[in-house]
Amino acid sequence: MHLPGFAFRLRPVREADAPYIVDLRRRAGGFLNRGAQSEDAQLQWLVRYFERAGDYYFVVESSDGIRREGLVGVYDMSAAGDEAEWGRWVLEPGSNAAVESALLVYRCAFERLGLTRVRCRTLAANTAVVAFHDSCGLARAAEEIIIEHNGERCAAVEHVLSRTDWPRARARLDTLARRFAATAARGPRPTNAS
Repeated sequence: MHLPGFAFRLRPVREADAPYIVDLRRRAGGFLNRGAQSEDAQLQWLVRYFERAGDYYFVVESSDGIRREGLVGVYDMSAAGDEAEWGRWVLEPGSNAAVESALLVYRCAFERLGLTRVRCRTLAANTAVVAFHDSCGLARAAEEIIIEHNGERCAAVEHVLSRTDWPRARARLDTLARRFAATAARGPRPTNAS
């Protein structure tokens, strides 16, 4: 499943992405689960992933396919196939792909997979990502939840987007993604040199 956007797109991960996945996750900091620590371990994980139903793992890349910008996934689909979680979200430092990659993940969930509800769980300490989800208009669970993170129990915030609320969220994310794409197309602003 490929999902084109304005300045970015999602494409399925491939075995050849294993070194990139390990490297990017290693550089991402403490808010991600450690995951595979070597290319071989990542390849073994990918082999199991390719056999799992209801698990979609993507590389976020520039729309021309030249630059990889990060990773994201939709997974843990319910037995009924109507709900899932999205995460595994990590972007290159300085990437402008956050808004559009979120938009594309939701398009995948609601328009391609036909889900009725998508949730995302973020460590409560990751205040920037919690604020991002809040700004997208997602409903936040009334109380923090506890999730396992690198073998420890940690406080997390759960956000939910339903199919009913998707059109409103899509309009907001679409507008922002178009704005980022237009800015990127213009390139860097010239500086006044004297």
